[in-house]
Amino acid sequence: MHPTPHSAAGDSPYRFILPTFEGPLDLLLHLIRVNELDITDLPVVQVARQYDEMLDLMQELNLEVAGEFLVMAATLVYIKSKLLLPADRERIAEGLEEDPRRNLVQALLEHQRFKEAAADLAEREEQAALVFTRLGAAGDLDEEGYLEVSLFDLLGAFKRILESADRRAALVRRREEIPLALRIEEIRTRLGQEGALEFEALLSEVTSLDMMVVTFLAILELARQGALRVDQRGPFAPIRLRPAAA
Repeated sequence: MHPTPHSAAGDSPYRFILPTFEGPLDLLLHLIRVNELDITDLPVVQVARQYDEMLDLMQELNLEVAGEFLVMAATLVYIKSKLLLPADRERIAEGLEEDPRRNLVQALLEHQRFKEAAADLAEREEQAALVFTRLGAAGDLDEEGYLEVSLFDLLGAFKRILESADRRAALVRRREEIPLALRIEEIRTRLGQEGALEFEALLSEVTSLDMMVVTFLAILELARQGALRVDQRGPFAPIRLRPAAA
């Protein structure tokens, strides 16, 4: 059984609202990408299980989950049931009934194309702006090749850390009153002193489950405030935290 952050976040007065551009299709695309799955032949049973795990984690962390996330969860349950029932599976295989994944796959492909087009336009706009505004700062070349990290990348990394800590039985499960504002200032100070922090290393420094959760929430809040940049060298590279002004 994985450790649950509910004790640290469930009764917290803080609630974190997901950015409007991070929706259920983004979460599904994240799961497809990290698991290197084929969108056109979606393994719904696997994806639905991981989707539910991420949804549970978001709710336990007091991330305000929009209704569309719950609608998608229900949709995945329906598709999974159609694929698991022998009679329905046989009718689908024989072409007597439409594959229940069809509409979802089309929506995912369309959303992926939209995101790629938006990213391409943003890159062109940035390049055009750099022609007139780049000052030739020493750090410009160091930034090349770094990718912005999404909320779901952060959640996935946090989930893996929790699971790893649970297997090692390394976390002390005790109720602690840790002011979120204090942890935010601690991280802000360290970023100012060290310039950059590695996400996993920062989370792994603590042995208290409550402190780990509050640390994660502090990172989210700093990112929401625009005080923090989160990036990585590649899709599976370590996640890096930097002051936004760096």
